Amino acid sequence: MMMIWCLAVAALTLRAGPGHDHADEPGSAGVTAAGPVVLTAAQAANLQLETVEAEITEMAPVLEVPAVLVLPPERHARITAPFAGRVTELLAKLGEQVGKGQPLLRVAPLAVGSPPQEIGAPLEGVVFEQAVVIGQPFTPETTLMQTGDYRELLARGSFYQSPELTRVGAGQKAVLLLDVFPGERFEGLVQRVDPGHTEGSPFFHIYALVANQDDKLHPNYRGRMLVETGAPETVVAVPRRAVLGLLGAKFVFVQTEPLHFERREVVTGLTAGDRVEMVEGVLPGDSVVTNGHYQLQYAATGGATEADAGHDHAH
Repeated sequence: MMMIWCLAVAALTLRAGPGHDHADEPGSAGVTAAGPVVLTAAQAANLQLETVEAEITEMAPVLEVPAVLVLPPERHARITAPFAGRVTELLAKLGEQVGKGQPLLRVAPLAVGSPPQEIGAPLEGVVFEQAVVIGQPFTPETTLMQTGDYRELLARGSFYQSPELTRVGAGQKAVLLLDVFPGERFEGLVQRVDPGHTEGSPFFHIYALVANQDDKLHPNYRGRMLVETGAPETVVAVPRRAVLGLLGAKFVFVQTEPLHFERREVVTGLTAGDRVEMVEGVLPGDSVVTNGHYQLQYAATGGATEADAGHDHAH
């Protein structure tokens, strides 16, 4: 019996302080810790632990909404003809950059005796839609092509009616975070807020003008828009992904020594993008765990992990 007990204890690959409890689920409010989690170098490598230092930074209260890039109306052109005819030649290709007045296509009017005509671009931009082919007939209502000037784009944010609506106005700073460019920030200014919303739609819209100097941005890129709704404050902040737990019972893991990790209850404040303010529980310079902490909390409570699968909790 003594041999079986010793083998069960030796099978543990993650160990915590004595008297630990078991969490119901990752990040649950029922998680408790009775001491630091102490790992071996191999265990830390297996969990792929990563840490980031808490830092003092400027952070402003923000409204965060989903957003999509669209063309400003004044930089968007639908190419039509003032008469009925037939397309005889395409002079610009899809995706081509064209100048103002540059011929886009050649057409033959249907009116008897009318000479062939060229239809030019009304503004500088990119041909992003080609709606006709050679030989296709058209009327004045037919959209032949569409062009757009991508040097500036509008980030259109959507949000439900709320008191935040009264705190957003033209000229406020906005930051765009796009799914296609993780970790990058694109700054702009709020151009306008919809005075109302479309009938049948629950959304209001915020429009922020964003410069596209490197030509990286394109219409229909999606992400999040952050609009500053107050003055910046000096705060202690960590990445949002470092915080575990539920509302009112949040915690982080802080690395106190090379292989020692301490679970700390925290009170959070402002959230802006991927960073969150630490009101209580974390000091500047503290190394908080940002990867591997979901598994680490099981070590803090004695729960099962891949490394200790099959260990007997009756010890």
